[in-house]
Amino acid sequence: MVAISSSISRSSITNDLSVLAAFLVSGLLSGLLFAGLTTRTSLQTFWFIKGDKFLIPRYTYWIAFGLILLAGFTTGYAVSCFRRWVQNSIGTRGHILAAGSIIALSAPILRFITPAMNIRIGLTWDFIVAPIAFLVLVSFALCVLTGSLRLLPVAIVWNLIFAVGAFVFIYAVLHVIKVGSRWYEFVQWPILESMLALSYGNWIIWRQRVDHNGAAQPVV
Repeated sequence: MVAISSSISRSSITNDLSVLAAFLVSGLLSGLLFAGLTTRTSLQTFWFIKGDKFLIPRYTYWIAFGLILLAGFTTGYAVSCFRRWVQNSIGTRGHILAAGSIIALSAPILRFITPAMNIRIGLTWDFIVAPIAFLVLVSFALCVLTGSLRLLPVAIVWNLIFAVGAFVFIYAVLHVIKVGSRWYEFVQWPILESMLALSYGNWIIWRQRVDHNGAAQPVV
């Protein structure tokens, strides 16, 4: 019995690590794809509006960001389910569609309300409020996906930790490797998207573990 339990435990740990690897790699690849597409000189006018000093992202930029981020999450989850590293029962089809829609539309919606928010709040909106709002929406999508809306505050803190870790990692890489501005996007987006994907993978593992343990307990 002890040997069987030990074998199951090792298998569970291996599956968890495989899930994390799948999400990490899919997030990294989606970040590289987004960086590659949005830095192509031939597509600059498709992604950006040329301002006085800076390039201003169009709606196409943020729509692509949302869709590619969703593709990264979806790929990590699909691979994990196909390999049977996680149970293919994380949520209903409605939950999955709702969560996917929130992830895909979060960035474009925030871009849509940015002009009005900049008038009311100022630059604080672009640099502080909008990123936090995006994090809240992504966390909300995660709770919708796993049917745990009551845990939204926990999910926000959870994703915030991974986001902060991503920015610390980006800062470290930029200062250690000292890449030029041309390659900045290829550092920023792969790290950010891989960390967000890793956050999703961790949350899914945790929620399935909690649900499984709860289901295994007898009803008094």
